[in-house]
Amino acid sequence: MNPNRVETTPVLIVGGGPAGLLASILLSKYHIKHILIERRSGPQQAPAAHVINTRTMEIIRAAGLNTADFYALNSHPEATRVSWVKTLRDPAIGEFRLDGDQSRMAHRATVSPEHITNISQNNFEAALLDIARSQPEADIRFSEQWLTFIDNDKKRCLVADGRKANYEIEAKYILAADGASSPIAKALSVVKKGPASLACFLTLSCEVDITTITKKNTSLLYWCLSPKAPGVVIVHDPKKISVYMRPLYEPYESIDDYDDDRCHEILKQLFGADVNFKICHKGVWQMTAQVAEHFRRDNVFLIGDSAHRFPPTGGLGLNSGAADVHNLVWKLAAALNNNLSAEIVEQLFDSYEQERKPVAQANCDTSVHNHFKMDEVILAMGLNVGHAHIPAKLRSWFMWRYLPDMCYSWVDGLLASTIERKLSSFSPETLGKIQASIDSQAAHFDMLGAELGFVYYQTETTNTVQDYLPKAEVGARLPHLYFELGSERLSSLDLIDYRSYCLFTHGSVLPENHQLYGLALRLIDIQDAKNSEMIAAGFNLPPGSWLLVRPDGHIAARSTQ
Repeated sequence: MNPNRVETTPVLIVGGGPAGLLASILLSKYHIKHILIERRSGPQQAPAAHVINTRTMEIIRAAGLNTADFYALNSHPEATRVSWVKTLRDPAIGEFRLDGDQSRMAHRATVSPEHITNISQNNFEAALLDIARSQPEADIRFSEQWLTFIDNDKKRCLVADGRKANYEIEAKYILAADGASSPIAKALSVVKKGPASLACFLTLSCEVDITTITKKNTSLLYWCLSPKAPGVVIVHDPKKISVYMRPLYEPYESIDDYDDDRCHEILKQLFGADVNFKICHKGVWQMTAQVAEHFRRDNVFLIGDSAHRFPPTGGLGLNSGAADVHNLVWKLAAALNNNLSAEIVEQLFDSYEQERKPVAQANCDTSVHNHFKMDEVILAMGLNVGHAHIPAKLRSWFMWRYLPDMCYSWVDGLLASTIERKLSSFSPETLGKIQASIDSQAAHFDMLGAELGFVYYQTETTNTVQDYLPKAEVGARLPHLYFELGSERLSSLDLIDYRSYCLFTHGSVLPENHQLYGLALRLIDIQDAKNSEMIAAGFNLPPGSWLLVRPDGHIAARSTQ
């Protein structure tokens, strides 16, 4: 196979989602030329994911981008609740307040200069794309698809150009950001471990003004329990767009059972017959919980969904991909820009999987736990989660095709009426139990420990999924502390340059020699800060000690003093 057209590049990124675009931006920060190909004709159209967590906002900050521009993309900033309702028009049966624990909100404000936010993925991607395209090092190509490795050579890729003949891209390194069904991972025979399907959902992105329907307009999620239109409504923009996710009960039904007419009827039940709406995207989403057995094969690296995919309960998927990229790109830059030995390069690249895979597995396990723990709310209502598939199973029964439609409608109505009655007549005692089960979901919606508290190469940490206590230990993210330097007040995170290592010292110190992989070293004596005593306590840096921080903000080493 010898295509007539051959192009070369130091790095090829396959996939133009958030992980691929962020990789492009970080490579450009190192002035590394690269090509990004994406099979779609443009950015994601459906809203899809929406949680952009604290660490991802810190990574955006580390890339030199204005985080205020990204916060401005939150089209539902007043969202402070998650609601369980019979229908959208009914009062909430129970609610979780996202801003309810003021002490935890205050703690969040002390541990980072950034904060978690909600940005629809299509808007997030569009913003990243504009920035990536503006960099002279980036060559961004849409409507181009990775096909295969040429002659099993993992540096030679056959690419389909929709407008011209197939051509070859030869790259020293390849970043596979090509999604959950990653063709590159399959070509490399990388096994994904974990269940391929925990659940299946019909997703309908709708242009609708949800404020004309709901009693309150401060909910981000509505868990709708009426059997006439069960599922979750995610409010991306209360005036413009919401996404309805309805369970599909395989093998009894599939998307083929939901033609446009049926989808419109369901949405009339959901929104109300008097509400104007338009379906702008329809699809099927498989909820999986899988982590790749390997994140690297020689010069090819899996990032984002190609390496791991989780349930959405916790919003860790997109954010784990951002952390993958942040971990990897500086290592690629060190190998490309410096004359490192083959042994050192292998050690450096091996660390990507060694560091990121345990975090991905922990995030996967947490997301699965959150998914199943949500059942506790339904059980507290006296409903049986295991019976939810019965209407779909009945509909699939071959005998129904020989009976009048009214027969199925009668049975379906009978089943629905039983649930409707329960949802309309909870006793005060039952409502208390329901609210208690909702309150117990706190770790699902407040996961600061998972956001900031992961520590590389450490199996035990004081952090939990929910709780984060800053500690300047090896493998951890450098704690955020403010440095008062002259007239400036800078976060410790802003003192770290993604293109170099940073050595914090307390006084004149001669630290041990450490492998910097050819990257520059920035020296910072904390005594130069007016508040050096506070910093020394926060970093546990007594006089004569030091702390070495990697370009990605994780602590590489520290003195034993």
